[in-house]
Amino acid sequence: EFRRVLFRSPRPKTYDQSGLLDAAMEHFWQRGYEKTSIGELVADIGVNRASLYAAFPDKRALFLAVVERYLSTRTRDNLERLRRKEPAADAIRSFFAEILSSRASSRRGCLVTNSAVEFGVSDERVARLVRKAMSRVEETLAARLQQVADAGCLAKGVTPEQYARHLTVFLQGLRVMSRAGVPLTTLRNAMDSALWAIE
Repeated sequence: EFRRVLFRSPRPKTYDQSGLLDAAMEHFWQRGYEKTSIGELVADIGVNRASLYAAFPDKRALFLAVVERYLSTRTRDNLERLRRKEPAADAIRSFFAEILSSRASSRRGCLVTNSAVEFGVSDERVARLVRKAMSRVEETLAARLQQVADAGCLAKGVTPEQYARHLTVFLQGLRVMSRAGVPLTTLRNAMDSALWAIE
């Protein structure tokens, strides 16, 4: 853990904060919060230790900043692709297929989902960030599913909002199972079953 250090005057930042957060993200993403050592982070990133202490007083503060960075980059980019692609039915299928493909090539999973599993509700700020990310996914899916319904391509009796919630829950399970090494064919079959209502 970090030790708190008091400074009599502000010290200049000697690093690019976005680059530092991206480098720290890779460590937390690969190893999780508990197994990530601040000493290893400092050695690997090569950041001035005093500058790091000044910006992030402890490991938790750094981790929260990393998760925020993940939401503003990785999560945002995924959802932007979901919003842009047309028609909506194809966009949803591609969204899940791309996530499954990326998980197949990397066992590190999703940082948000990993954090949900590691922390649960033991840290309210982390839990709040996890809920924020999942809400974004659910809202984006609901909007696209409404377009699917408007095009007459959503199974009769299926409500876009409820189906979006179902797919959001499924997505988290898909990520966890993928990281656990479940065969890709099994995950693809599960994905096809989950998307049954999109015609």
